[in-house]
Amino acid sequence: MIDEFQDTDPQQYRIFRRIWQHQPDTALLLIGDPKQAIYAFRGADIFTYMKARSEVSAHYTLDTNWRSAPGMVNSVNTLFSQMDDAFMFREIPFSPVKFAEKNQSLQFVLHGETQPAMSMWLMEGESCGVGDYQNYMAQVCAMQIRDWLKAGHSGAAQLVSGKASSPVRASDISVLVRSRQEAALVRDALTQLAIPSVYLSNRDSVFETLEAQELLWVLQAVMTPERENTLRSALATSMMGLNAQDLEALNNDENAWDAVVEEFDGYRQIWHKRGVMPMLRALMAARQIAENLLATAGGERRLTDILHISELLQEAGSQLESEHALVRWLSQHILEPDSNASSQQLRLESDKHLVKIVTIHKSKGLEYPLVWLPFITNFRVQDQAFYHDRSSFEAVLDLSDAEESVELAEAERLAEDLRLLYVALTRSVWHCSLGVAPLVRRRGDKKGDTDVHQSALGRLLQKGEPMDAAGLRGAIEALCCDDIACQIPAQPDGEPWQVAQSVSNELSAKILQRTPGDSWRVTSYSGLQQRGHGIAQDLIPRLDIDAAGVGEVIEESGLTPHQFPRGASPGTFLHSLFENLDFTQPVDPHWVEEQLALGGYDTHWTPVLTEWLDAILQAPLNETGVSLSQLSAREKQVEMEFYLPISQPLMANQLDALIRQYDPLSAGCPALDFMQVRGMLKGFIDLVFRHQGRYYLLDYKSNWLGEDSSAYTQQAMASAMQAHRYDLQYQLYTLALHRYLRHRIADYDYERHFGGVIYLFLRGVDRENPQQGIYATRPDGELIALMDELFAGVPLEEMS
Repeated sequence: MIDEFQDTDPQQYRIFRRIWQHQPDTALLLIGDPKQAIYAFRGADIFTYMKARSEVSAHYTLDTNWRSAPGMVNSVNTLFSQMDDAFMFREIPFSPVKFAEKNQSLQFVLHGETQPAMSMWLMEGESCGVGDYQNYMAQVCAMQIRDWLKAGHSGAAQLVSGKASSPVRASDISVLVRSRQEAALVRDALTQLAIPSVYLSNRDSVFETLEAQELLWVLQAVMTPERENTLRSALATSMMGLNAQDLEALNNDENAWDAVVEEFDGYRQIWHKRGVMPMLRALMAARQIAENLLATAGGERRLTDILHISELLQEAGSQLESEHALVRWLSQHILEPDSNASSQQLRLESDKHLVKIVTIHKSKGLEYPLVWLPFITNFRVQDQAFYHDRSSFEAVLDLSDAEESVELAEAERLAEDLRLLYVALTRSVWHCSLGVAPLVRRRGDKKGDTDVHQSALGRLLQKGEPMDAAGLRGAIEALCCDDIACQIPAQPDGEPWQVAQSVSNELSAKILQRTPGDSWRVTSYSGLQQRGHGIAQDLIPRLDIDAAGVGEVIEESGLTPHQFPRGASPGTFLHSLFENLDFTQPVDPHWVEEQLALGGYDTHWTPVLTEWLDAILQAPLNETGVSLSQLSAREKQVEMEFYLPISQPLMANQLDALIRQYDPLSAGCPALDFMQVRGMLKGFIDLVFRHQGRYYLLDYKSNWLGEDSSAYTQQAMASAMQAHRYDLQYQLYTLALHRYLRHRIADYDYERHFGGVIYLFLRGVDRENPQQGIYATRPDGELIALMDELFAGVPLEEMS
């Protein structure tokens, strides 16, 4: 008996066939579902299964789905019955299945109404590109999950099974994707709505992570702490939390370096006496690695990987003869990771109260109460002529890429996508939502027929025929019944998921009566403006890039900068353009098109973005008339990085009182609230430039303030500056530039050499209204002087 036989390969089958043949007194049972053959990337060969099936006359079929609700079973039956050759090959027939009687009562009830088992959420418009589709549908998916969770918290969303029912929780919901990139889009969208989630792929080995490499360096240092280079490599790892200044300080302090060597020698003794895991736990406790990691974005993921590798090291160490052998073992596994080994596969950070984001490949064999497939209309055309002969089932690679060969390969790609679709749909117990769009992957004219029929779902909906957006909608509506619904999403609103806390159950920590001990750390403008931030973090350079935005439906006709996708990812993309542009040259449309494609955005934005960039480059920035187009490479510095020392513990109330006194914009902001900080403040200034002997700092903002440039008035921009505490940002950046210029210009004077601050609200820049979208200011010189003293550790009462 061989189970999961649909995932066999030619060599395996030759072996089994040779053993079984000519054995009349024995039986060979091959068990497998060819509709779930999705592991071609691992070497599985569905054509070997098809060949085996053709050689056996006795076929038996299981006809009952024991997992899913009746509506879910019926909707899958309906969809895959649209075509006689639903899976492309006659050797893989589709036969409708029955639901199990025990599942007769399964229902998903929302606000008192039983929901259709399958909902197709259709993106409106004549056509869309992959980037727009994915960004929009990620937002729709997140919004619907938020609504389910809100309803579940109030008892209005229930999973019913007979007389029993349970409210919908985050752990009931899974989003199935095909790649890490798709998972990141969903996770970003969920994070924007404050919905916790976790992602896991079956293609990732824990030995492929940064943590594995860093642990190798740490083990090497513990094994030989007297070797300076080895120890320095370990101390430079991100998990240790030291920066270049810390390492340089150690270089210049012999006593401090000796103390570190002695510390690591102590870890070596623990390793030798008790094993590698007790040693790593001692190191993590002493260096506060867990606390530091958990204070960073993705820290729980990293800590999970470190503990996972520690367990594997402990297990391997018990079988190896020495510490050197264990280091060699780890090094070998990093060089040759095996993602198929279950012990190596990445673990969930946790699965309590989290929405799961799972690859379709990882989901096979599992079940989830509620499933979302946000990007199921997407596909990637096969352009390499690798296919199987339809008669002999032998693999063929046509190096000439003949058209007929490519068509056969493309048919096999579509067939596997159909099997992936089947696996994804059959994971659901109660309900499955699908994101559908009039997707066009081709370049050039995007009007008329879409490319949806080339996707698995589109082939079934449109019965293999190309259709325009109206035809796609008609095909979905023709399929609608009690179990299948066509839904038009509401516009994503960006409203976060906020669970109301019960007063009776409210818990609070004991109020600390003493001043917490100071901890030296690296922080940023973002760290100071976030309420309650007080744990060391590795800083993301553009954490403050933009206000979080929301996705939107984009109509191709009449595109404007105000319709360009919103949020952190588009904001990062726009920033990257200015990092690479030569301001003095006309904007090249071909370069813009290339950047859009690389960024995952539809190239129909090319003319809009080209004109938009040109308008920004030509816009006068202040009363001097200077524009970006006048700045040569010698007159500007892009992405200027700085570290601003904070010599003595800095208190939020001290800084807040100072900036409120001297800056009217700050006076209208909420009070700063961060734990005292001492160490370094790190940041990146988008642009520093020189004009007429004065220096300016400029920051790009892609915040969306309204439908057109008229929304970007000085008052509106000032309100946005206050809402996101950009006032604090430009004050800190001005201080950093002030200190830098003071050390570089012999006769430096703030009033004479510093020109001011410019915030470019990119969407608001308009040739017709030159004042819109540009917010210029100049911090009071006395404020910068006092901030300089405050950061240098001068007490307020002693400031000049």
